[in-house]
Order: sequence, then structure tokens, then C-alpha cells
Amino acid sequence: MKNDNQNNIKKGTIICLIAGLLWGFSGVCGQYIMQQKGITTTWLVPFRLVFAGLIMITIGFIKQGKQFLDVWKNDFLRLLVFALCGMTFCQFSYFSSIAASNAGTATVLQQFSIIFVMLYTCFKNKKLPDKKELISLVLALIGAFLIATHGNIKSLVMSEAGLFWGFCNALAVTLYTLIPVKLINKYGALAVTGWAMLIGGIVLQLVFKPWTIETNLDTQVITAVIIIIFLGTILPFAMYLRGVVLAGANRAVMLSNMEPMTATFLSALLLGQQFHFMDIIGSICILSTIFILSARPDEKE
Repeated sequence: MKNDNQNNIKKGTIICLIAGLLWGFSGVCGQYIMQQKGITTTWLVPFRLVFAGLIMITIGFIKQGKQFLDVWKNDFLRLLVFALCGMTFCQFSYFSSIAASNAGTATVLQQFSIIFVMLYTCFKNKKLPDKKELISLVLALIGAFLIATHGNIKSLVMSEAGLFWGFCNALAVTLYTLIPVKLINKYGALAVTGWAMLIGGIVLQLVFKPWTIETNLDTQVITAVIIIIFLGTILPFAMYLRGVVLAGANRAVMLSNMEPMTATFLSALLLGQQFHFMDIIGSICILSTIFILSARPDEKE
């Protein structure tokens, strides 16, 4: 049993690391088409979720047949909550954060999710944060302060929208991590992810009517959207949720720190994004919380 658990943790670790890399790359693609091609979040996210959801559902029916509908029959309400509060909220806040700042900064602020997961775990277990948890919380707050103000308390160098959506995304990732664990254990990551994406995409289609938004779909935009759908949505979301089941929610969030490192490096390399020294120090503060907390016994929520 012990060896099986260790193997599951190793598999989950690898899966979450790859998911983080793919997310980071897709974030840079999203930054490119939104900031240089004029694509809006209200156009990109609804189409991304609908197309990705349809593809995953098709794969699911091929693999599982009518069994793929079981989650609708038995746990529709929980699926709906995850689709709206987890999947849709996560997707929309993520790209809104990128549009208002950049892929690197957005993904660094996203790592506040580990603090939210930590606080949830403390509340669930009815205990106060221990020494390492308190240090991590302080470092995360310092990091956010440095990124937002560059150390000057009288000025805000990061847009209010970027800061708002960054923290919304961190909360969304927390919900995305915690809500679907029981569903995935029962129905599999493919079914839960596919249906949640389709539900979320349809809801956003009805709300924003993206087909009415004027968009210049040139070769670069189409290529970036395809990358975002396949390499930034279908693969990493299913992989991450599977990694949560195998390695636990706390460890999964920690391992996803590959995303901000990848996004920061690629946005600087490919898009010429410049980062201030205080941005780097703030990012180190936030990312260090992942390593400080990584020694904690993992708990599968």
C-alpha cells in the first residue's frame, strides 16, 4: 500500500509539472493575441471552453459510451457548481488578469491559491496556522505588495484591474482544486473536465455573445487559439485534476508553480516583456511559499 501511494504521488507530481508548463506557454499565447492582436477575454474564453469541452466530451463518449453521462444523472448539482465556480471563474479571471497585466505577473499572483488552500485546510481541521504557514502568509503578502507598488506604499504601479483579477484567479484556482475531487474519484477527470468546460462555455456564450464581437482572425490568432485550446486547455486541465487525485490538492498547487516561471521566461523572451527588479523580488517571495509549505504532510481533501 505504501509503495502504491508513493507511485501515485510520483505520477501526480510529473502530471502536475507538465500541466504547469503547458499553462505557462498558453498564457503567453493569450497575452500575445489580447495585447497585440486586440482579442478580448469575452471572445476568447467562451469559444475556448466550448470547443475544448466538445472535443473532450467526444473523446469521453468514444472511450466510455453512455457511462460518460453518469455524472449528469447522479451529481448534476455538484458538477454545475464546479463548472461555474471552478472552471468558468478560473478561466475568465485568468485571462482577464493577463489582459490587465501580463502572463508572468498574472501567473505569479495566481500562486496565492496555495495560501487560500492552506487557510481552508486550517479551517477544515480547526487549527491555527503553524510557524511555516504564518511565514508563508507573510511572504505572500510582501510579494504582492512589491509587485503592486514596487516598494512605494503611496503608488500603485500595477493596474487595479490586474491586481483585482489576479487575486480573483487565485481564489478561482483554489475552488477549482478543492470542489471536484470527489467527482473525479467517482467519474474520472475526462468526464468532469469536459462537461464543466462545455457548461461554462455555453453560459459565457449566452452572457457575452462573442459571435457579435468584431475580431480579426489572421493566421497568428488562429494558431494561438488552437494552441490555447489543445495545449493550454484540454491537456493541462485534465492532467492537473488527475494530479490532484494522485498527489493531493496541496502538492498539486505547489507543483503548478512551473506555470509562472514558464510564463515569465517566455513573455520576456518572446514578447519582450520587461520586469522590474521589485517584480522579481516579489515573485520570489510568493513562489518561496510553495517550497516552504512543500514539507508539510500532504492531505487529500
